[in-house]
Amino acid sequence: MAHKGIREYGGEESGNVALGQLGFKVLTGSTNTGDGNFVAFKVIGGAATLTAAITTTVHIGDALVITALTGEIIWGPFKRITVGAVGSGVKVLCYYGRDL
Repeated sequence: MAHKGIREYGGEESGNVALGQLGFKVLTGSTNTGDGNFVAFKVIGGAATLTAAITTTVHIGDALVITALTGEIIWGPFKRITVGAVGSGVKVLCYYGRDL
């Protein structure tokens, strides 16, 4: 079944997803989440000018390749989030969505 984006979730559930209440996986260095259902990722740690190179595969739509600054949060129906080069002390929080 194809992922329906935010319409995949009910009212209370979409609120929990938006707040990150389903948990998250922390990535440091060159690694990936493995296949799953992720609704967002946020780059944290280090100075505001530090970055993380991130490549994603998605359940619906086009894949994303981005260099994100510390503090940025990116939303989407992500299947896998892969972190390449990161600045010193930078981590990426990958927020879980509900299981498909």
